[in-house]
Amino acid sequence: MNTVMKKNISLAMIAALALLFSSGCALVIDEDNYAMAARGDYTLKYTGFDASKDSLHAKTIMALQDRGWTIESSGNPIKAKIEKLRQKAVASFTVEKNAITVDTKGSMVDGNKAYVPKRYVDNVMASVRKYLR
Repeated sequence: MNTVMKKNISLAMIAALALLFSSGCALVIDEDNYAMAARGDYTLKYTGFDASKDSLHAKTIMALQDRGWTIESSGNPIKAKIEKLRQKAVASFTVEKNAITVDTKGSMVDGNKAYVPKRYVDNVMASVRKYLR
């Protein structure tokens, strides 16, 4: 191989690796997320918000919208979904004073493998906490 061809192959490999690492959260799913679903454990609980129920509800809706979720119902629970690459995450966010319980039953990878989309929900909760500061 000549030098130009080696350089082009190297650049292509670097670009492919950069793409893989930059979108890693959508491509890599922890085995624990599948294990939780296999046990029937679809619920995630977040506490310690130090906010009223109304404020927490409003910030949760803001966080879901900012994170790209589609809100299907803005009541309590808030029902939302997001679809990215192989994943379809569905969640029901029940808001209480200082706490949010999230039921993720119905979330799937590749259309047929149940999982708990913990990373997506954790990201929403990080945004909620940021908005409450």
